[in-house]
Amino acid sequence: MLLTLLMLVLVFLGMPISFALGVSSAVFLLYQGVPLVALPQRMAVSVDSFPLLAVPFFVLTGALMNTGGVTRRIFALANSLVGHITGGLAHVTVVANMFFAGISGAAVADAAALGPVMIDAMHRQGMPRDFAAAVTASASTIGPIIPPSIIFIIYAMSARISIAKMFLAGIVPGFVIAAFMMLWIYYVTKTGKEKSPLPEKLTRSQKWNGFKGGILASMTPFIILWGMVGGMVTPTEAGILAIAWAFIIGVVHREIDYKGLPSLLYESAVGTAHIMVLIGIGTLMGYVIALDGTPDRIANLLTTFTTNKYVMLFMINIFLLILGCLIEPTPALLLTYPILEPIISAYGIDPLHFGMIICYNLTIGMLMPPIGLGLYVMCSIADVKFELLFKACIPFIIVNILALFLITYFPALSVWFPNWVMS
Repeated sequence: MLLTLLMLVLVFLGMPISFALGVSSAVFLLYQGVPLVALPQRMAVSVDSFPLLAVPFFVLTGALMNTGGVTRRIFALANSLVGHITGGLAHVTVVANMFFAGISGAAVADAAALGPVMIDAMHRQGMPRDFAAAVTASASTIGPIIPPSIIFIIYAMSARISIAKMFLAGIVPGFVIAAFMMLWIYYVTKTGKEKSPLPEKLTRSQKWNGFKGGILASMTPFIILWGMVGGMVTPTEAGILAIAWAFIIGVVHREIDYKGLPSLLYESAVGTAHIMVLIGIGTLMGYVIALDGTPDRIANLLTTFTTNKYVMLFMINIFLLILGCLIEPTPALLLTYPILEPIISAYGIDPLHFGMIICYNLTIGMLMPPIGLGLYVMCSIADVKFELLFKACIPFIIVNILALFLITYFPALSVWFPNWVMS
């Protein structure tokens, strides 16, 4: 309890979450008389993992794909597929995020890359700027769900399950989430609740050009999964394969900026270092929590409330939704999984299914204050007041939560496809 209170106090005082976790862990170790040498040892061991080498490769792939005209080409591809539906560019934004999710694997990266293009395009067509920003922010939550996904890699390592199966588990839920968003967009634009111009009709030539220009980039997740599921590459080697594919796309479209490669490598190294520090400190916090016996106490407490698995899943979802408002997804995952692992084991919950629940649940928190990182990114990109953007996001938050509970109570959406493919 004191450990948690110290961490919360440090966070509310403005200390970065990674430092707050590290300082509170160090204080607890000192209090327990554990030598502080355990602190760097635990952190070093946690990141000394061959599969985690996939993280910098996927980060670099996203950076490479985000240069040149890849964003524009994905926009054109999505427009050729769904631009004719009522709601027009709002649907295009959701589908474009699905394609871009297979490149970046991160919600903030999707929002930052597609936001300027999509919001300006929707606003020029007459959609309110706050609604356009809300659509883009909400659609970015698909980023960590459709493979490749950095948070899936971290969860699979923590839960000791196959990364390839975890990637496959995200495909069907990713389409379900997108369908929920598109149904809501169709309803509010069809009924006139949100202003939307008539969708633009494209000629066959325009559709073909859009499809042809974006098809190579959209194939990235399929190539990665083909290599991993077929047993031809490990997750780490799949990251290298993704980088090679990014270079091939750049060569084909003649859009490789060789002068900008050093800055891309630098940005990727900084992004990777940030993720690795979070993994190291998060694992340390998990060790401290286990040392304190917190997981067993919480498991015993929760099991006194109910023995029903579905009620337990509901309680866990509410807890994670609240936590996601306060802590970013990756540290929240590393902090809570050691606590929840005994519970999901005792209730016979499939770790693959639970991985989808916890990763998606914590990602929704990016749309909710006070942390709401996705909201702050969109405010900066769209030049919209925070209050207006959050108000416009509320219906999309509800839609995301409905999709979350569908995924929670229909495990087949997450586990059927990976079990069928890798049976």
